[in-house]
Amino acid sequence: MLQDRRQAKEKRRELQPNPPTMDQVGELFKDAMKEPGYAYELPFGATNRFYALGVYRDANSPACTWTLHRWENESSTLIWTLATNDQRVISQQLASDFKNWNESTKTDIPPANLQTAMPLPTTKLYSAGDLRRTPFSNLMRLISTDRMTGILELNRQEESAAVYFFEGTPVHAELGKTAGDSAILELVGWTHGDYRFKITPATKERSVTKHLDLLMMEGAYLQDQVQELGKKNVSPFTILNQAKPGISEEEFREIAANKAGISRTLQKKFYDLADGKRKINDIADRLQLSRAEWVPLVHNMLKCELLAPPERKYDTTEEVLATIDWSVVANVERSLVRPDTGAYGYPALLYLLEMEYNRSSRYGKPFSFLILEIGIKKPDSAQLTPLPQQAARELVNLITRLKRKPDILGHYQNAGFALLLPETDSLLAKRFASRLIEVLLGGPALEAVAFSVGVAGCPHDSQDLPGLIRACVQSRQKFGF
Repeated sequence: MLQDRRQAKEKRRELQPNPPTMDQVGELFKDAMKEPGYAYELPFGATNRFYALGVYRDANSPACTWTLHRWENESSTLIWTLATNDQRVISQQLASDFKNWNESTKTDIPPANLQTAMPLPTTKLYSAGDLRRTPFSNLMRLISTDRMTGILELNRQEESAAVYFFEGTPVHAELGKTAGDSAILELVGWTHGDYRFKITPATKERSVTKHLDLLMMEGAYLQDQVQELGKKNVSPFTILNQAKPGISEEEFREIAANKAGISRTLQKKFYDLADGKRKINDIADRLQLSRAEWVPLVHNMLKCELLAPPERKYDTTEEVLATIDWSVVANVERSLVRPDTGAYGYPALLYLLEMEYNRSSRYGKPFSFLILEIGIKKPDSAQLTPLPQQAARELVNLITRLKRKPDILGHYQNAGFALLLPETDSLLAKRFASRLIEVLLGGPALEAVAFSVGVAGCPHDSQDLPGLIRACVQSRQKFGF
């Protein structure tokens, strides 16, 4: 039974010989959503030794809690607990836990002894695995959600790192010589490698100072900058040249100004050392800068044309063929973006939404859609007047800072905006919507501005695009009307 839900009314289905299929997981989910307060279980295995997949939703919570228990002679052991409304996460976890099940049933092992031929399932999704299957940012949020205390160890080729948690909060991190916030920002960019989480007593080290959500967002920005530097053929071993030798201190400070708050004094020190002979990592070592510190610094000075990227010389036809002029991508994007706000136009947004739906349908990946209706209230009218151009531009800049780079922000109809959130289930999308609402409530006075936010996911809230839009509209929360 679901031991952590003693007050729940339990509904156990008949014992079956094999692990639940994706359809059966979906049926359990639907039952739990329809009847909050009931714990549904599906046992599988043999009579005296079996596993039980359970799901429960509290009436005051939008998320379901899933559990897997192992039963033997009427004694149960909790294997794992997950809070999610994404049925695919549960199906994938079961497939990973019981990947040897079919092989065991093909042998002559009697059903009653089936479990003895199987390894015990992993305790958590993040207990061990490959970053190519579970991205670093997902690992961090899973550990945070479960409020775990321990160490997340990561290894990639000859590099190793560790993140220490206390009740789900990262408190210390190490990556080579880098520690603290900078180490976590760099780890966001790890797309391959092995990981393992160990439950251990809490460490006394305290080097992480920022909130997890802020670290994940800044880490994503850092990786965007790394990719942009890569397109310019800039790496830690690149030798950069001063683009404006002999520039005065006052001129430098004016050109190096930036919205990201990067120290202009530190930029000047880096600039003075960029003599056309030193590599970037040599300058960074001399100034004791981590990768998370020198990447935005170099990115800004290249953008301001204070530093000059290296000239690329092509020796062979193959090198020329393998070289891409990435400026054409920017030209295409500019043709789809409205110049007055910097967000995608309404037709472009709908086109990208349809493409994401087709990809989701083909590969079984979830995505979510968020509609933001916002504008100036009209006297004695339920309709809103669109925001002034400057206010709309500031709103786009605000949302751009909140969203991830793959998320797509565009205009929606006349007085609204919308966000397309790829590979994001409804639960995570609603968390983002809550953060957006919190930020908007701290903005302009609601005496003049009103807004509503609606969010829905595919396939969780609808199986088609018209139904997804309707679910978005029906789920709207209104403020200031």
